[in-house]
Amino acid sequence: MIKRLLICLLLLPGLSPAATAIHAAEMAAGEETREAVLDSLFERLRTAKDETEGRAVESAIQSFWLQSGSPSIDLLMQRGLDALHEQDYDRAHFYFDEVVVLSPGFAEGWNKRATIHYIREDYSSALRDIEQTLRLEPRHFEALAGLGILLEELGDKKGALDAYRRALALNPWLRDGDARIKPLQLDVEGRGI
Repeated sequence: MIKRLLICLLLLPGLSPAATAIHAAEMAAGEETREAVLDSLFERLRTAKDETEGRAVESAIQSFWLQSGSPSIDLLMQRGLDALHEQDYDRAHFYFDEVVVLSPGFAEGWNKRATIHYIREDYSSALRDIEQTLRLEPRHFEALAGLGILLEELGDKKGALDAYRRALALNPWLRDGDARIKPLQLDVEGRGI
């Protein structure tokens, strides 16, 4: 896991080898430093100078979220992601469900299972899994954006607008963030004077 994180950090523009070494030492200290690394990545995401840098940091955060710290859980996640990519949703659900059962503190397992529930139009299960994802990782901008999509489909425009805004506040480079907010903003808040 540390090796993958180091590669991601090295690829980020403007991050010196010394800073990378500091991050590696922090990672060795455990979960508390996992938060420190995420804090650092989120700060870089917030201050990214352009879309290219923003996307690189976004990708580093997503890669970081996929690392459970357990080779067996990571293998189950990869198999689930492969099945999702192949649109084999039953198989993907099986793997993501196993991840959630075996590692209930791993936010990304809940997030990916929420995706499968959404695809299957099981919105109540998707909402429960998104809620758990956000309990474990409150800055999960993908889960917040997913919540926005779900609430919008369920007709809760105000809730969807709030979720999109929270996601965009965490990740200013969120794909389609502004495009989703603008029409909802008109519907919920009107045009103003």
